[in-house]
Amino acid sequence: MTGEVLLSARGLSASYGQREVFRDVSLQLTRGMLTALIGPNGSGKTTLLHVLSGIHREATGEILLQGRPLQERSRREIARDISLVPQFAEVTFEVTVEETVALGRYPWLGPLAPPSPEDREAIERALAAMDLGLLRGRSLQTLSGGEKQRVYLARALAQTTPILLLDEPVASLDLRYQQETYERLQALAKQQDMAILVADHHLNLVAATCDQVVVLHGGAVWALGSPTDIVTEKMIRDVFGARMQVQKGEGGRPQCLWVPRG
Repeated sequence: MTGEVLLSARGLSASYGQREVFRDVSLQLTRGMLTALIGPNGSGKTTLLHVLSGIHREATGEILLQGRPLQERSRREIARDISLVPQFAEVTFEVTVEETVALGRYPWLGPLAPPSPEDREAIERALAAMDLGLLRGRSLQTLSGGEKQRVYLARALAQTTPILLLDEPVASLDLRYQQETYERLQALAKQQDMAILVADHHLNLVAATCDQVVVLHGGAVWALGSPTDIVTEKMIRDVFGARMQVQKGEGGRPQCLWVPRG
């Protein structure tokens, strides 16, 4: 089923009051592909994820989720197809790591129904995927920011949706878990035929693992294509205003190097 378009958006525009965030945005999320959404702060990446997941419903344009208009679906129906990991996810009540991950099964549970063997299996897979076995009984409130982020990622994986949207998922993680998270996302897209969209600023991680890059800048899609075509010195200069040297790394993929001010 790789190559099947699971979500398509055409002509999306979003505003907050009188402030336009973006206009005429079109993209597709396809099974088997890890897509990066990049752009400077304030370019609308988070808003676009909220629009695609049905949270922000005031946007105009068309979104088709597995061939059906998104606005025709209930929140529970959407949650069975789309998992969203927000940038600032915070659980304020006392709960363990395992209980937090189990919340990902909510869209699949009936009213007051206990977890089924299938639910338990999904929870165990998610805990293992994010290396949380030793932390499963810990209170979420006792964890570091990076550990919490891994828990929220596991909760999304436990939801077992074909589409995964993530907003800066490695912002609080150390180098090891940044790398492992992107490698895990790359494997999920390929091995489980998922369509994954990641909003992020880590250009080297994006260039090393993603199949497609969408650049959001100036209230519109500035560019869309493969990392080789998109991650260039010109793009970094024009979009981010930064000085970077781009070389060919592993497998010919771009690798960005910091250029000191001369």
